[in-house]
Amino acid sequence: MKSLWNRPTHDEVVNRVARLTPDRAPLWGKMTCPQMVVHITDAFGMYCGDLKVGFKSTPFQYFPLKHAFLYVLPMPKHVPTARELKLRAPGEWDAELARLRDAIARFGDRREHTDWPLHPIFGRMSARAYGVLAYKHTDHHLRQFGV
Repeated sequence: MKSLWNRPTHDEVVNRVARLTPDRAPLWGKMTCPQMVVHITDAFGMYCGDLKVGFKSTPFQYFPLKHAFLYVLPMPKHVPTARELKLRAPGEWDAELARLRDAIARFGDRREHTDWPLHPIFGRMSARAYGVLAYKHTDHHLRQFGV
């Protein structure tokens, strides 16, 4: 399973982000490319504990569902997201891309941290789980926009 803790995978994601353009159309879903960039930037803020997101008690907090979603199954299209990850309107394109690159780098610097915030769906997660989820979520949306 790919993880953003793996340097080649991290670099691959950064290179794919660089290929985005603001007018790129989605292959599925309703978000524009600038909205998607803001969404995944804010998701990294959530992973790092900077963006507080409401917690919901779900069966995905427990094995085997949590394990299956994180490590086995592909991320399905049209999955609902936390309201807080849909609130911020995109700003100027180059500035938003720079924010995303900074968010990815900041996340990468947290590998050795042990104080990970509760995920709104999966609850308590390890650094390993966050590395996999961060890759999986980002990859999902980059594929949504064909990169």
